[in-house]
Amino acid sequence: MGTMGQEKVQVLLSTYQGEQYLAEQLDSLLGQTWKNLEILVRDDGSRDNTQQILEDYSQKYSQITYYAGKNVGVANSFFDLLQKSDADYVAFCDQDDVWLEKKIEVAVRRLKKETGPALYCSNKILVDRQLRRLKKQDKAQRRPGFGNAVVECICTGCTAVMNRELAKILAAKVPEHAILHDWWAYLAAAYTGKVIFDRRAYILYRQHGKNVVGAKGGFWGAVQSKAAYLKNNKGKLKGQLADFSKLYHGDREKDALVAKVLAAETIPGRIKVVWNRKIYRQSVLDELIMRILFLIGKML
Repeated sequence: MGTMGQEKVQVLLSTYQGEQYLAEQLDSLLGQTWKNLEILVRDDGSRDNTQQILEDYSQKYSQITYYAGKNVGVANSFFDLLQKSDADYVAFCDQDDVWLEKKIEVAVRRLKKETGPALYCSNKILVDRQLRRLKKQDKAQRRPGFGNAVVECICTGCTAVMNRELAKILAAKVPEHAILHDWWAYLAAAYTGKVIFDRRAYILYRQHGKNVVGAKGGFWGAVQSKAAYLKNNKGKLKGQLADFSKLYHGDREKDALVAKVLAAETIPGRIKVVWNRKIYRQSVLDELIMRILFLIGKML
């Protein structure tokens, strides 16, 4: 096929106890149409066969390098990888998905049009453990924006690709309390530059029993599971935004938005957030639940 673009892309992969699906994921990375590709792996203290698989692959394929670290958790593992990255474009990758062959190519072509820090993310094709497509698929279009990023993450890490400008900013300002690396990247990109959301999907996203959201049936089931998910992040959201306001400032309008959400611990602050139209979630139902949780003091 020849090398289509000479820009270097690094795929950052954090592994942990990943022996079951790792080889399948690595094969899909090696099959990408974008040929100037390096795969940089950090193992987060696995005790299964993961490191042996990485050893075998890195000996066989020169584009794969890995190093073993101690167990610091997924977000910190990715921040460590970011600090070691040096490519024109950087992609986050999880150990148990399968990438369609054009995933990197499509993202880089979109990002090339941008000047300044930029983040690309996309939809996902939901599959079961055997990679069979699930009936329920998410084809929705998303509206990225900073007012969304303060309360919701639409960027699933394994779909995220960013340019060097954004990677540099993220590597220089590492938080202590990020809920997840992908949400933090979305916040930083929406603050400093541009977020592109592609409603098409280039990744088979494996659903394991425990990560299927909204397992309860019907409308009230959906409400309960969404409310439980939001309440689950209580405390974490406050920590993430407090960290963000320390590390990122200078845009008056966006700084004011973060300050408003953080002020929602008091009753007058809650009411201000409930009526603030700049702060939004993607779906009408999520939006409603969020405003109720703010009102009753269950969101931060």
